[in-house]
Amino acid sequence: MQDRRRRAMLIVGALIASVVGISVGSSIGNVPAASAAPLGAGGEYHPLTPTRIYDTRAPGIPAGTPGPTQTSATGVPTDITVLGQGGVPAQAANVLAVAVSITVISPTREGYLQVYPTGADAGTSSVLNFVAGQTVPNLSILTVGNGGKLTYKIVTPTNGTADVIVDVFGWFSTSSYTTAGARMVPVSPGRIYDSREPSWNSSAQPLGLKQLINIPIRGADAQNPAVTDIVPNSSDIVGVVLNVTGINDNPGSTNTFVSVLPEAPSGAVTTSNLNLAPNQIKANLVIVPVTNADGNIRIYNNNGATHIAVDVVGYMRTGADPASRLGRVIPLTSPFRAFDTREATFGNVALGPTTSEPWSFKDFVNSVTLNGQPVGNQVALIGNLTGTDLRRAVSTVPVQTFMTLYPTDAASRPLSSNINVIEGANVPNMVVVKLSADDSITAYNHAGSIHYLLDISAVVLDNDS
Repeated sequence: MQDRRRRAMLIVGALIASVVGISVGSSIGNVPAASAAPLGAGGEYHPLTPTRIYDTRAPGIPAGTPGPTQTSATGVPTDITVLGQGGVPAQAANVLAVAVSITVISPTREGYLQVYPTGADAGTSSVLNFVAGQTVPNLSILTVGNGGKLTYKIVTPTNGTADVIVDVFGWFSTSSYTTAGARMVPVSPGRIYDSREPSWNSSAQPLGLKQLINIPIRGADAQNPAVTDIVPNSSDIVGVVLNVTGINDNPGSTNTFVSVLPEAPSGAVTTSNLNLAPNQIKANLVIVPVTNADGNIRIYNNNGATHIAVDVVGYMRTGADPASRLGRVIPLTSPFRAFDTREATFGNVALGPTTSEPWSFKDFVNSVTLNGQPVGNQVALIGNLTGTDLRRAVSTVPVQTFMTLYPTDAASRPLSSNINVIEGANVPNMVVVKLSADDSITAYNHAGSIHYLLDISAVVLDNDS
């Protein structure tokens, strides 16, 4: 197993992943941060109140959006205007990337969705996978292409249709933008709420029909492992990066959606982060503003009775030193497939039950360039983790599992999940994973044997030592 990983990283190191035009000149790289050219607000996050900017269902958002998207074996490219929508600036020179949740609704065939900057190549990476009739969302951090647009296409074995919605949650600025934003501070995953546990929810009852609960963020403590103030109790915290899992397996469960909100809604909830079918357990990454004096966010369940687990993987903090690089998020020009355990190059060996394996990203970190210059040290990776081909350990016993990515030097494996997978399903989810001191991460699989792949879409900068 270790030989397999060593070969994998030698190949990754031979591939150069470049990143897009944050205007920093040639000073970034091995030059100490104090001597670097001003970075301004480059790579800083600007949270927005979650807003739906695209919806193919009648009457459609924006007005005039055609009906369901056509799907095919090659996909039909469809453009979405992002700049100037939902609070995103209209000027392309100010916007490095956007954070959007894309949802496929009621596809008539199984397949996958790709999304990429308009005018760029679609590549081979997928944002989400689905089966016929399923509703699947996923968060993405994406650069914006020609005309301030993104392009998506849905690939299915034969022609079909699917509805698509896009919710915008925030955006990352270039160094030409004059207003400072927030930096991302990744952490080793920590659970801050679980409605099944009396320590967080004295009744251990699921969220009911249209129920809204408050989740403290500023000053939140994590359990398993125990971390005091995994999010600092500071007014500088303006957002949080969460992996939210919906556990919709109670008797009589029904279709529902879960929304993570900065404030209590004044009317009907119009955006969603998780869409859950009966008996489904699913996780989704969320970046949500923290705007209230109480330092809380809100989680809403639309229907039925659904348990919720919340894991912190990072937070957004203002007030950083303008000359520093730490916490700046830099998107790659296109998603980079770091590994796929199904491929012969990576050994074609599935990860077994209750098993962990490390991946070294040292060569990858050294290969990332900006305007031809190395970007230097990185503290975290952002990408899409997909679990696939889950197999039973015992042929007569059905299996479901979860997978966790975490820094290799964590004191212990965190009790959290990035994806929850059942047999016959391909399950993707965006991940923010902190790198260990030696630039490695570890992958854990809970049950059965599973293949998995990671497409990296952005990196989080560290300060050069």
